[in-house]
Amino acid sequence: MDVFSTNAEFLDVNCYAVRADGSSDCILIDSGYDCAPGLEKLLSEEGLEPRAIFLTHGHPDHILGLTNVLARWNVPVHLGAADRYRLETPATTLNPQFAAMLAPLVADWNAPAAIDINDGQSFDIAGLTITAVSAPGHTEGSMLLRVKDGDEEVIFTGDVVFAGAIGRVDLPGGDPQAMAESLRTFATLPDVPIYPGHGPASRVSTELATNPFF
Repeated sequence: MDVFSTNAEFLDVNCYAVRADGSSDCILIDSGYDCAPGLEKLLSEEGLEPRAIFLTHGHPDHILGLTNVLARWNVPVHLGAADRYRLETPATTLNPQFAAMLAPLVADWNAPAAIDINDGQSFDIAGLTITAVSAPGHTEGSMLLRVKDGDEEVIFTGDVVFAGAIGRVDLPGGDPQAMAESLRTFATLPDVPIYPGHGPASRVSTELATNPFF
């Protein structure tokens, strides 16, 4: 399995492409604002064709690139069911300060269709198996996405767990108690590489040993 990444300019979101060994098909993880040019360059260089987009959660910085990405690659979008409403009016799902900042970016927003994903649900796409693990706390519908290629596994943690930190819980839909439970769930996962929504990659064992929130 190969994991490639590019960064969206707005809030420095990691946008990933994942392929199974020997495959020219891939899946995309998250779709930050203005990520399409970087993705197009990356996929062209690697000879990859997307087959689906998975969103770790519905915050605007992770979804606002969908319009341009879907204009280039017409593929299905998957999002945690509890975050579906965030696709409808992205700027209104955060606090007023963020809403004002986002207003120019969503002036022409048309909410894309999305396939709901729920806890424990699996998809076989592009030679990969993607399993959703519910991890609310940052948002109601945040998901840890376990991606397997045979015996090899990686986890996309979105804004639940970062290298050395966790996602904030003070925005609308955030819940400290739910986050605490999600961290307990994370601690039960196998020791594999993790790829967060922001910042560098890490491993489950590294975070359990060094992240002050565990």
